[in-house]
Amino acid sequence: MLDFRTLTKGGMLLICLTRLGPSPVTAAAPAPSAPAARAESFTLKNGLKVIVRPKTGAPVATMQVWYRVGSWNERVGIRGIAHLFEHMMFRGSEKYGPEEHSRLIQKIGGYDNAFTAEDMTVYHQTLPAPHLELAFRLEADRMQTLVLDSQVLNTEREVVKEEFRQSLNNPFSKAYLEFRKRLFPGHPYAWTPLGDMEDLDKITVQDCLDFYRRHYAPDNAVLIVAGDVSVADVRRLAETHFGPLRPAGRGANPAPIEMSKLQKPADRRIALKLDLELPVVTLAYHIPPAAHEDIPALEVLTAILSGGESSRLYRKLVRESKLAVHAMGYTLLQRDPGLYGVGAAFLPNRRTSQVESKLRDEIARVIRDGVTERELQKAVNQTLADMVFEAYSADHLAHGYGETELLEGDFRRWETVLDRYRALKPKDVQAAAARYLSPDREIVLIAEPEKTNWLYYVLGFFKSIADWFVEAWDRLAGWFKS
Repeated sequence: MLDFRTLTKGGMLLICLTRLGPSPVTAAAPAPSAPAARAESFTLKNGLKVIVRPKTGAPVATMQVWYRVGSWNERVGIRGIAHLFEHMMFRGSEKYGPEEHSRLIQKIGGYDNAFTAEDMTVYHQTLPAPHLELAFRLEADRMQTLVLDSQVLNTEREVVKEEFRQSLNNPFSKAYLEFRKRLFPGHPYAWTPLGDMEDLDKITVQDCLDFYRRHYAPDNAVLIVAGDVSVADVRRLAETHFGPLRPAGRGANPAPIEMSKLQKPADRRIALKLDLELPVVTLAYHIPPAAHEDIPALEVLTAILSGGESSRLYRKLVRESKLAVHAMGYTLLQRDPGLYGVGAAFLPNRRTSQVESKLRDEIARVIRDGVTERELQKAVNQTLADMVFEAYSADHLAHGYGETELLEGDFRRWETVLDRYRALKPKDVQAAAARYLSPDREIVLIAEPEKTNWLYYVLGFFKSIADWFVEAWDRLAGWFKS
């Protein structure tokens, strides 16, 4: 499957079309603390990096293989091959038949899956800890002895193409694909792991063999194990099953590109007509790669601006001005520069320019006046609480280490991220907003309905009348009280 972030949240340009953004923040409270345990790592002679995070409690272990390959590593002509491989990896290897990997994991009470994103492809399984060696045998076997022939390719090609067609039937996914093309010209982020339908038809068995030999190798992977395990046992299993595998000798991926090297979109205002119920407008901005020091401040700003009904955008656009029915924000983090956005959905009796102007006013207010200490603490505490909660699941632990290793270059940054959030000051958030959300960096994205249901105009009309009466009643009540 595709990484959820790719089409909804975090590869999630159109998160504003599908959800309300971060969870509602709560009143300021003492910041939670993460468990004190730390992960250990070692590297095999063939280049495989292994990260182990022992976690006592339930007799369960999670084993994940993170390959440093995704749609970022594709080129025009083979767009979609990374996602195609995610499917083909379940079609059998030298020792195990088609779908046998999953059947064996499920037979002992475990579960497995995989996902593809722009910067990674991940295969993961959670199973009873005493059966951990099974996962090692299965993953090592398909790392270098995958069955790749025309029958496998043609079968999985049709499955991936059907997923592509389904995404095009979804107006939100379709809009996301179109906006990506325009926001990242000349960069592999211009397409998603879904790829390109014409390219999928052109991919050959030889293309697959070349891709597999280059990217599916121990020196291009990170093995992560978390749960009821010991470092010594994991080292023994890794040496036994992965140690004999040949490295590809491909070298590391290039370093993340700098913001200044990112090609600018041809248009700063992009509008699409889609099969939507309501119009949506988003202000988008390119932001630095995930490892940049300003990312925590930007993520906290997302919570302040769009974290539930107490957030600034909801108060100003939905509750006070009555311009929108939803207000939202997102931070899309990637290995190369990502995206920041704020947006709103509104009834058709409101003008796009009104909503756009109000969104812009709120960004300008942060740049001009900053945020309060109370707002900052509420946002930080909610972020920390979410992270600490995830730390109690072996699956989430492994995912946190893997994502941080591949996006930021060092898994230990995941263990210190709480400190970076706690150290934030209001001035840091204001400075990050000024640095990345200035008017000259703004890109306006507009998604309008192809056909507007006249009932929404009626709804908007009556809602305006109801809002007027509520405001009049409040003023009258205040007059009597005074």
